[in-house]
Amino acid sequence: MFIHIHLVTVIVIISLVIIVNHLYSGQKKKAATILHHTLRFLYIVAILSGGFSLGMRPVSLGSLFKVFLGVGSIGLIEVYFMHKVKGDTPQFLPVFFVIFLSLTVVMGLFLPLGISLF
Repeated sequence: MFIHIHLVTVIVIISLVIIVNHLYSGQKKKAATILHHTLRFLYIVAILSGGFSLGMRPVSLGSLFKVFLGVGSIGLIEVYFMHKVKGDTPQFLPVFFVIFLSLTVVMGLFLPLGISLF
């Protein structure tokens, strides 16, 4: 059950990141701010559901790596949006952000509790 909540939350977070980024780029700050706060609430849901899912299985190095990547992704999303709001986004940050978020999703699918290849 917690795994399903976690997966839906992650999908909604990724969708909202795309929408909020588009709204900040389009100078629609009020709508972007409201959705950004919704996104922050979903971070808490993702961390809690991921923590409960982690507690359902024996802890392994792969599981801890997923936790590190997940929390790192949340922090990077916030750093990216804070620079976006101020208008001083470094050129490397969006590229690093997309690569790190993609790595998090791929590792989340293939490490323990994810897709089994065998």
